[in-house]
Amino acid sequence: MTPERWQQVEEVLQGALDRPPQDRASFLQQVCAGDSELKSEATSLVNAFDEAGDFIEQPAIAQDARVLIGVDPQSNLGREVGPYEIVKPLGAGGMGEVYLAQDSRLGRLVALKILPAYFASDDTRLRRFQREAQAASALNHPNILTIHEVGESEDGRFIATEFIDGQTIRELINQRQLALDDILDITEQVASGLSAAHAAGIVHRDIKPENIMRRTDGLVKILDFGIAKLLEPATNENARERSGSATQTELGLIMGTVNYMSPEQARGLPVDERTDIWSLGVVLYEMLAQRLPFAGATRMDTVVAILEREPLPLSQISGLTDPGSARLQHVIEKALRKNSDERYSSTVELLDDLRSLRGSDGVAADLPPGKRRVEVPSRRFYSGLAIVAALILAAIAGNFVYRRWIAISSAGSAHAPITGEASGKLYLQMTDSERLDFIDQQEQRISTMMGDRPVKLNEDALQAIKAHIDRSVDRDRRGLSGSQEGTLASVYGRAPTYVPLIARSFAARKVPVIIGIYLPVIESAYRECYENSIGAKGLFQFLPETARNYGVAHEDMCEVEKMAPAAAHYIADRMAELGEDSQSVTLVLLSYNRGPESVREMLRELRGTDNYERNFWTLFRHRDKLDDTFRNENAGYVPDFFAAAIIGENPRSFGLQIQPLSSYTGS
Repeated sequence: MTPERWQQVEEVLQGALDRPPQDRASFLQQVCAGDSELKSEATSLVNAFDEAGDFIEQPAIAQDARVLIGVDPQSNLGREVGPYEIVKPLGAGGMGEVYLAQDSRLGRLVALKILPAYFASDDTRLRRFQREAQAASALNHPNILTIHEVGESEDGRFIATEFIDGQTIRELINQRQLALDDILDITEQVASGLSAAHAAGIVHRDIKPENIMRRTDGLVKILDFGIAKLLEPATNENARERSGSATQTELGLIMGTVNYMSPEQARGLPVDERTDIWSLGVVLYEMLAQRLPFAGATRMDTVVAILEREPLPLSQISGLTDPGSARLQHVIEKALRKNSDERYSSTVELLDDLRSLRGSDGVAADLPPGKRRVEVPSRRFYSGLAIVAALILAAIAGNFVYRRWIAISSAGSAHAPITGEASGKLYLQMTDSERLDFIDQQEQRISTMMGDRPVKLNEDALQAIKAHIDRSVDRDRRGLSGSQEGTLASVYGRAPTYVPLIARSFAARKVPVIIGIYLPVIESAYRECYENSIGAKGLFQFLPETARNYGVAHEDMCEVEKMAPAAAHYIADRMAELGEDSQSVTLVLLSYNRGPESVREMLRELRGTDNYERNFWTLFRHRDKLDDTFRNENAGYVPDFFAAAIIGENPRSFGLQIQPLSSYTGS
């Protein structure tokens, strides 16, 4: 057997052993369709493992990890893995054991996922482990699990993440105590996190109740990017029409959990962010109805239901029959359209509809008090589904796997990220069209880090950001390092020293950390004691009177330890006045430059104009109707902020030898 053939067999075998024994035969039938020799080889190996008895009763990865790390996970209590001391086991996943551990450096609890050293020789597991680390660590959003560190010790590779004190959505569903407001809030938070992932070019592909947790304080977190895929780079022609293009299933394997798979995912066809929208629609339906919208006696029967059937309407199974529930039914139906082109085109669009359901005119308000908690029906399952499935299985079986064995040497090309930095192309090497595409994508990414409801910018706004970036790059290119600010390398090179303190101060005030990181770039170029011509001083350029109002004496304005909390407090106050979502935060930024009352006055002037939205970009679009100060000064402030953030989050695209500034937060 050739090495390539053995790797195919090994991957199929491992995929089978990662599933419960009752699901292995159907899995082999799917992935080996048309290749009887492969199926025979893999089946014989699975049978050999089954004959080993209790050794394989538990998930294969869990057993293998225990053989290598210790027979009993309890025996690892107190063991050190890098800087982490294991406190207790939390469970086993598809890529390793997970432990609660203590970070000896920062004194915090973390969840530690370990891939034993033995698996370093298993290319498939190693790629999946690295993909999870790459995908999750590239994201910075309150509804996405935070990655603290990706490392390697003598015990193997590990990922240290925040420890979440809470329950999975599966546990909450099983308890049957989710109120309608809870369900909508959970769905909205998940959609918000997914919008950030999608803006960064990442599709999760395994959204399900087990991969979503709600903390005790109500914050929802998306877990496990283990089978996440980076979107293909968009072409110049369609880049701004979609944030990314479709991606194929690696090696043709049907990845994900079958009950939550989209039709295109079940067929092994290319997927994009709309596959996550489908899966979230399934989770929403399950929370409301206490049953799955698509289910069958076997995996294959479930796939048939996904491809061929429509779920029962909520009105028939949940007791929700009022007008507000009809609107909720519409959201679910649109999320679960079998043709992806008919689904929500983006998570942002879904998020808007979810938000419209809540509040004074939302679905919760439409329900009488006795209906605000979802009534739990008895579970119902389709009868006779296996008979129907048998009649049509032959017609659809060939579609379950799409080009099963893509050449391994070319598999990496399917993961090319959408950013210029990740592709290795410098900003200076891009055409004007490529620069606009790059700025469009990165502005959306920055906006999602600032809050919910990011707005899609028109070309005029993108050109404004581009002008600031081009000006900075051109100054560097011409070697103009004698300016007060210095080169990009010197400005951004000063930042990492201060970012951890800034991040802690802003996080403590629940202000997006990204704001605290990049305000000093445009205010002081990270010069700690810079003072401008009107007396504003320090990293955040406070006037002495403002500093005093926020507890900082004039002589202390050069102390970052005091100014960072004051700046965070100031921004938090402006957010309380102007709003906390991404669009409102652009107004908060403007108020830092212009003042909040002036911002509100300009909004009042423009209310009722065409395409009015409550954000900075509305003011920018109608700048000819506003005063000279705005046109000549304030209109450039927010674009300058985005330009600074795009450079700082993509340093290698601009020739800077540092990491993205958000990676220095220390959280």
